[in-house]
Amino acid sequence: MRLLAFAKLNVTLDVRERRDDGYHEIDSLVQTIDLADRITVSRCERGVSVDNDLVGLRGRDLTEVAAERLLAAKGGGGLRVIVEKRIPAGAGLGGGSSDAAAVLAAGDRLIPPRLPERALLEIAAEIGSDVPLFLLGGRVRITGRGEIVTRAGAASRERFVVLVPLIHCDTAEVYRRFSAGERSEGRRPPGENALLVPALAAYPALARYHEAIGTLGADRAGMSGSGSSFFAAFRDVSASAVAAERLRERFPEAQVFVCAATDAGQQIIEGDPE
Repeated sequence: MRLLAFAKLNVTLDVRERRDDGYHEIDSLVQTIDLADRITVSRCERGVSVDNDLVGLRGRDLTEVAAERLLAAKGGGGLRVIVEKRIPAGAGLGGGSSDAAAVLAAGDRLIPPRLPERALLEIAAEIGSDVPLFLLGGRVRITGRGEIVTRAGAASRERFVVLVPLIHCDTAEVYRRFSAGERSEGRRPPGENALLVPALAAYPALARYHEAIGTLGADRAGMSGSGSSFFAAFRDVSASAVAAERLRERFPEAQVFVCAATDAGQQIIEGDPE
């Protein structure tokens, strides 16, 4: 099977108290977008094989973890996974989590019998906080540490201009700054990203990108996740194209994408056995 594994934007992100398990409670409105990695999943006799072209991978590949957890739940079998990256890493766009969710969705179809939806969501939550949202995708609200996912209406009709600097944000460091007192709720309108102030404190070079995204005349703008990506949303498609060109001229070192919302976390493009 071949799939597109979509990225996400945290349209809003509220971070609350630290839990006993070390995670923070969050409440976030999330929209998946058509910036996507390409995932190929096939059956093999046994075990897991992963070919991922991501440069500078730190820690275990989440697609490998997803394949192993799925095979354990199925009671055996084997999966080969090929990941072709397009979603920038370390940018708050959820690429690794989306890839893992795509492997779960594909592997579940390739190796019968199908698991109940709840069982698949539980496996996803064990892999990472953002993984469950991609099994549903579209416009969703995530709560708890991110593992509780509910529909939040139809997918947005806006175009999203996404600006990705050459800065990789360490999520743990941003949360550490938040916990150390960078919350500063009074300095941000309700509903925006609670991690913006600590991200700017941890990575001062982000400030120029944050400033620029706010000068585009967008209907709304913000930072996704713990950074480093920023987005501007436009109801006018032509305005989004003009804004993207302005950003490319100003920041030739950065990546700029114009994205549409999706109504799912992944899309099967070839080889669905069902």
